[in-house]
Amino acid sequence: MGRPKRLYPLGKYRLRVPKDAEKDKAYPVELEYTWNRQIIRKTTNVFVKVAAWNQNGNQGRGEIRASHGNEAKRLNQLLLARVERIDSLLAEYNEKHPNQITVDVVSGFLADKPLARRDQGKDFVEFTLERLASDYSRNRIGRSRYENGRSCMNIFRTFLRASKLASCGNDSVYVGDVTPELLDSYIAWRREVKQNSDVTINHSLTPILKACAYACEMNIMEPVLNARIQDMRIITKASLSEEESEFDGKSLNKEQMLALMKYYKTCPEPRRKEFLEMFFFAFHACGLRVVDVMTLQWIHINFERRELPRYAKN
Repeated sequence: MGRPKRLYPLGKYRLRVPKDAEKDKAYPVELEYTWNRQIIRKTTNVFVKVAAWNQNGNQGRGEIRASHGNEAKRLNQLLLARVERIDSLLAEYNEKHPNQITVDVVSGFLADKPLARRDQGKDFVEFTLERLASDYSRNRIGRSRYENGRSCMNIFRTFLRASKLASCGNDSVYVGDVTPELLDSYIAWRREVKQNSDVTINHSLTPILKACAYACEMNIMEPVLNARIQDMRIITKASLSEEESEFDGKSLNKEQMLALMKYYKTCPEPRRKEFLEMFFFAFHACGLRVVDVMTLQWIHINFERRELPRYAKN
């Protein structure tokens, strides 16, 4: 009968040395945990020479030999106190959450993340990026939306650094720290600093709102908080001018076409201008479909006759 599996891991120290270790060089001592056949390490600020390290000391947890000098005893006490503290935290966590210890949980304790929180100390930006990658890998979103989402989260990191509102490192927040007040500050920053339009800001909120909804489903964000966050989109109405009549969704009249051309000339967003250029090209090419414009190549054009032979028969 095999030995029963431990319900939580115990830590030990190792000296991180290369194969061709130098005798007179001090190397870092690392705290190491093994769980589910995966090794999780955290470096310390303690450096020891190879000869001054005893891996079998302290009942196999590793210790610094007295030959290290007068600091050996004090450093061993600090190292032992740290590993015992994390071991006890893991034991306490296992009591509250039986059989729920994972590699991420162990990594969180080594990184001093507040795992007692409802969000288990999850980094919100990383959580959002993981969600985007998962959706993309399962073809739930296309490449463009995936890259746009990543870009939005990079800008969100910039905002957190600039505003000093980060609570997880210097450029992220914990999942539970995403609040309507934080997003209000983010919206104001994008308007005032980035000078983005309301439509662009709404696009930038999309991956954030989706991640919050998913966090609520996972029970790591309060439903009431998520409900308030889902209401953070800016209410906008696309309009070319205040005098313009509401678009009927079927066709543009001459005045509307002229207004659209005027807007194109002053549009500050390059990506939107690209779509407008495609629209105008399709219009002047006698109504090409969008897919035709997207697949158009130089070889399809007869410059002498100013025709598109490939589409003339359609």
